[in-house]
Amino acid sequence: MKIIHTADLHLDSKLKRHLDDRRAKERRDELLLTFQRLVEYGAHEGVEAILIAGDLFDAAKISATARNAVYHAVKNHPDLQFFYLRGNHDADGFLQDVKDRFEELPENLKLFSDTWTSYELCGRDGASVVITGAEMNAENKGKLAASLLLDQAKRNIVTLHGQEVETAGKKDAEIIPLREYKNKGIDYLALGHIHAPKLEKLDARGVYAYAGCLEGRGFDECGPRGFYLLEVSADTIKAQFVPFAKRVTYELSVDVSKALVSDDVVACIRKEAKAAGVTGEDLVKAVLVGETEMDAEFDLGYVAKALEEEFYFFKVKDQSRPKVDYERFALDASLKGEYVRRIREAVQVGELNEEEASEMIRLGVRLLAREEKLS
Repeated sequence: MKIIHTADLHLDSKLKRHLDDRRAKERRDELLLTFQRLVEYGAHEGVEAILIAGDLFDAAKISATARNAVYHAVKNHPDLQFFYLRGNHDADGFLQDVKDRFEELPENLKLFSDTWTSYELCGRDGASVVITGAEMNAENKGKLAASLLLDQAKRNIVTLHGQEVETAGKKDAEIIPLREYKNKGIDYLALGHIHAPKLEKLDARGVYAYAGCLEGRGFDECGPRGFYLLEVSADTIKAQFVPFAKRVTYELSVDVSKALVSDDVVACIRKEAKAAGVTGEDLVKAVLVGETEMDAEFDLGYVAKALEEEFYFFKVKDQSRPKVDYERFALDASLKGEYVRRIREAVQVGELNEEEASEMIRLGVRLLAREEKLS
């Protein structure tokens, strides 16, 4: 029996931090279409259940487009069972909107509450699994683990939405103390809340996994995104991560130590992007690093313009530092030499740190060099 574990889709996210209105709308549509594509994948691959471990939506109020698309994706696939556990971003809005618009929820949409709810799923191949979940809040967070009782003779999937910790103690409601869920008879602990995929041992019997978000929405969600495909048998539950995002978000660290002009920087970024497997469909943030020559001249506006058509979205940030050779200016009688010596003295007495000094020298030396050319 196959089951999909997904989470943190955050449908209807605004997505305006980096994108203009047109592309933000386009990405919102793409997130919704990726969910529909996930359902079609499940139907095509013989999956029998899709487990959504929280944050299907990004806010309590959702658009009619998102409501209708999710409702019909579920309704039109009666052979797929959907297990929807609400996360901290979800609310009653979707479920109430569906009831108001369509009068009832689809029969194949299974829900959870703030107490443990269990469903036994029997597969077409004869395998069976019990899916148990509870929605966490401030009132139940300290009681859930102790009240979890499972039949250890069966295959057990438990689902929660929250932040993993070794032991309880934080004030937040969405805290999952992993130690308290060990040796409970869990084969697979399906989690949501952390947006990067992760699969680790829970105890001698089972594992815990964060599916991560289905699509990266910003540069804090870089790298492959997708879901876990579970293979349930009488003896085990095996999990395989399936990359599934339409677009991948990358933050590239680009060494520009040998670059002297803007076109050198462009070439370095292209080389790094190619090595990372970036395509023109992806979102890219290039962070320039390394120690550059003091007479290196980079125009970030030019670099951004040169590459903006090569990727779906591109931005560049300069964190490189000029390689300051103080000895080179020790006896330099020019205004440039005097400027560098004054900066060095400020570092020595603690008025500036090396990072501040490097940036001041970079800007000052370039400005003085231009004045020398004009004189």
